[in-house]
Amino acid sequence: MKNWIVLFCALGLVACAGVNKNTISYQMSKYDQYAYYVVAGEGNTKEAASANALENMRKSFVQNVPEVNFVEQLNDIMANAQVDKVWRDKSQKDPKNYFALAVLKRQTAELILQVPANALDAQMGALASKLQATEDKFVGLRAAFSMEPLILKRNIVQDLYIFISQDHAGYESERFENYKKLYHDRLSSVKVAVIVRGEENDVLLARLIDAVNQMGLSAVSPNDPTALLSVETDARVDGYGSERLKGLEWAATSASVYLRDLQAGTTFASFTLHDRAGTGRKEDSVRKSMESLGSRASTEIVKRLTNYLKTK
Repeated sequence: MKNWIVLFCALGLVACAGVNKNTISYQMSKYDQYAYYVVAGEGNTKEAASANALENMRKSFVQNVPEVNFVEQLNDIMANAQVDKVWRDKSQKDPKNYFALAVLKRQTAELILQVPANALDAQMGALASKLQATEDKFVGLRAAFSMEPLILKRNIVQDLYIFISQDHAGYESERFENYKKLYHDRLSSVKVAVIVRGEENDVLLARLIDAVNQMGLSAVSPNDPTALLSVETDARVDGYGSERLKGLEWAATSASVYLRDLQAGTTFASFTLHDRAGTGRKEDSVRKSMESLGSRASTEIVKRLTNYLKTK
């Protein structure tokens, strides 16, 4: 029996002797990953290794939540990260290569992020009450547009919270999702008839529909009786459509755009854009020019629609 005990002890010593305790993976394994976020760094001195570990932790936040620099609480989180371990792997040939571990308590980061999350939710809650207080789709839009920057910032806080939290779950997710749903529902309830008349208008029509939908409003067909607004465009292929210049077939196009409030029966904005493009084929030149017109018109439509609805 004693021989067996001696044998087991000997095997245990051999196993322990085979573990390199100077590796980053071994040192990191000593931390409870559920409770702590740990990032490694290295350098030629203890100070350099420590600084790199902290910098690598900050970079990991930016890599996983690219917009995180817009949240001032990142500095507060980093202020609570500490270098807990600095060592040198003596088995390596380079005696000046040091390693360090930056350690952050996840619960501390959670508490830091809960402060802006609660503040943003409170602001959205006040605006949500205004949205729910009226059935007038236009009246509620001012509050909805005011919610937009709050939602964007809250999304960043939420993404960072999910990344750093112990269970990788969001903070007050149901409350936040309800505010977002109310915001999106109010915007999508405003229906905009998109009308494009004239030559070669399919490309232009597709771009304008995308622009309206990306605003959160609902693009509908010209004959939809529930439309509250309309975007009407007259497209033309003008001038030297078949002129050859420098070996290219050129096409000139234009679009006159009118934004109308169908309820009030008024035109609240109008503008005209011109473009031209040259390719080896007239058809391709027209399409390319229309695509450029569509992009420029979309930008202008979004700007003017937003300004109108914010002050409606």
